[in-house]
Amino acid sequence: MAVLRRLLLALAVWLGVATLTFGLMYLIPADPAQTLAGAQADPETVAAIRTQLGLDDPLGAQYLRYLGNALRGDFGHSYVTGEPVLPTLLARFPATLQLAVGALVVYLLLGVGFGVVGGVKPRSLGDRMGRLVAVGGVSVPTFWLGLVLLYLFAYKAPILPLGGYGSPLHLILPALTLGVGGAAYYARLLRTTLLEAMGSDYVRTARAKGLPEGRIVARHAMPNAALPALTLFGLDFAHLLGGAVLTESIFAWPGIGSNAMQAIANLDVPTIMGTVLFSATVIVLFNLVIDLAYGFADPRLKGV
Repeated sequence: MAVLRRLLLALAVWLGVATLTFGLMYLIPADPAQTLAGAQADPETVAAIRTQLGLDDPLGAQYLRYLGNALRGDFGHSYVTGEPVLPTLLARFPATLQLAVGALVVYLLLGVGFGVVGGVKPRSLGDRMGRLVAVGGVSVPTFWLGLVLLYLFAYKAPILPLGGYGSPLHLILPALTLGVGGAAYYARLLRTTLLEAMGSDYVRTARAKGLPEGRIVARHAMPNAALPALTLFGLDFAHLLGGAVLTESIFAWPGIGSNAMQAIANLDVPTIMGTVLFSATVIVLFNLVIDLAYGFADPRLKGV
């Protein structure tokens, strides 16, 4: 029952996003038929395109058609290229996923590393460095950090590519830009939860039994301290996809984020709506997996 309840909740969230996206598209100050026909098109041509697109149908009929098409994976055709939206997104998604994985590596190396050091050895040099990185990471805007990294490592000391896609070197600067902010949150969260776990009764009992400190941290403290971070991991996947819009644009990364920016600039409504729904689908499914994994990791939550 708990799994079914989570599945129904995930479906409800997706339907809510789809409905909100459909409603917001009607607030865009542009006529899709006029955009598709061109600025010089005569009124008869625009009217014919409106009829062809079904824009003269009642709003309820348009919504049901849109929802039915979306459930079948039909997000329409781009007004700019004329290509189906979903294949374009599927072709670009591996680049966005690669960037997200690169950012997660930064999360783990910096966030988990500094968080564990701060939780196990508070007030040490490593802890002070971690807190400094955490404060800087949460304070610096993503786009500003990206521009600074470009200036330092691609222009001033050109050891990394200025932008583009194709080799592991192209991934370093975008992954750092996208990952530093999240790593700061991980470091702060894990430090707090690990400090609490290290002061708990079961850790004191393990020490009284003479267990090595490394085993105490790995087997007793970390599994409990990491549960909140596991939840944050699922939520951060949404942050990575959303934050990738700016990062991909700065570094000319050919993912769905930069494609969305181009679609917004061109008022390409099907591509905008398709990108939102595609991202929502990925995020909802990923969070569902994390939610189920959380239940298995903590037996107290299996029936929740």
